[in-house]
Amino acid sequence: MNDVKDSNSRFATPRFIDDLKDCFFYHAMELPGFGLVRGHWDLRGRFDEYVGNVDLAGKTVLDIGTATGFLSFEAEKKGAQRVVSFDLSDARQQAFLPFKNKLYYRDPERWAEQYNAEIEQWKNAYWLCHRLLKSRAEVYYGDIYDLPEQLGQFDVTIVGSVLEHLSDQITALASIARRTKERIVVITPLLQTDERVARFEPSAGNPDYDFTWWRYSVGVYREVFGMLGFSIAGITHSKYYYMYGDRLEERSTIVAVRD
Repeated sequence: MNDVKDSNSRFATPRFIDDLKDCFFYHAMELPGFGLVRGHWDLRGRFDEYVGNVDLAGKTVLDIGTATGFLSFEAEKKGAQRVVSFDLSDARQQAFLPFKNKLYYRDPERWAEQYNAEIEQWKNAYWLCHRLLKSRAEVYYGDIYDLPEQLGQFDVTIVGSVLEHLSDQITALASIARRTKERIVVITPLLQTDERVARFEPSAGNPDYDFTWWRYSVGVYREVFGMLGFSIAGITHSKYYYMYGDRLEERSTIVAVRD
């Protein structure tokens, strides 16, 4: 499906979606006419805490890895002046772990075809919510490692539970930093140490866990943000409801401020 308006626009054309069967919901959403739609994560009522209580009123906001768009739509409710929702444009832009018996390793082209079909369902869920919630957010689909200069710069960039799913967090953060004027808010699992270490999360015996790569330490993030011209202003920790697993999982919120 072609999501680009025309050659002069980098932003996606809104889709008209009205059937939940065409959608995949990453975030639980309350929608007019549908009520509560279950998703992987239920962040309702937790937005302020999730983004480190950063004031978004009057700010321009870039939402990285928007998925269903919960963070974008909440940012609008908090008074953001402009919101751009970002997500990947093609399955091949995300690397998974290479388990020998999984389709990603055995047949990359067939895997990409199937994963792209799933991504389209993510996008459908976003556009259904966008219409029903009367959102004004713009959408850009592209490569997180190469966010284009033409997007401009944003006061605040929110990176919600994205980095742990990337094989190269640091290159992604560099791309994000180029587009950010004031604050980057990262929500991620975190090693609570100032030692500059990372833990490799997957194991060869668990092929279902092929989508999470690294858990970095506070010390690593402090150094990487310093390289990019940011300082960590605060770190908070909380547990959030993973609805599909019916459990709470801890995530840390890092607020980094440009020097």
